[in-house]
Amino acid sequence: MLMEAAYLLPWAWVLVRVLPFRFWSRGLGKPTPGEAAPSAASTDKRTRDICWAAMAVNNASGGRFTCLMLAMTAQWMLNRRRISNSLVLGTQTEQGADNRLAMKAHAWLRDGTRIVLGQHGGQYTAVSSFVRTYHHHVDG
Repeated sequence: MLMEAAYLLPWAWVLVRVLPFRFWSRGLGKPTPGEAAPSAASTDKRTRDICWAAMAVNNASGGRFTCLMLAMTAQWMLNRRRISNSLVLGTQTEQGADNRLAMKAHAWLRDGTRIVLGQHGGQYTAVSSFVRTYHHHVDG
């Protein structure tokens, strides 16, 4: 998984830094307003390992990748394994030392009801989500 994350993170960097959002955002999943969880909630144990791999590669490269790049990479890895997820974009407004308002953006990744990457302690308000749902059939 480390090799996969090391391969995908630079691709996420290129998309975010070079191409406008409208060109690549449709590949993130079904756009939904606010914070939406995938309808097929997952608790796949691989999710933790995938998020760890993305963070480990980021840490090893000096922390140069943003929360959006990390969330995109982990989402691609989850999608490859058909694990339902939701990439959420949110904002926060805070007052700076100069009394001017500053808006900050953040991205996080959900696996069903829990945030698995980009935890923020509720400091950000969700603006939109990009949902990928995979239905697993149980034979029996």
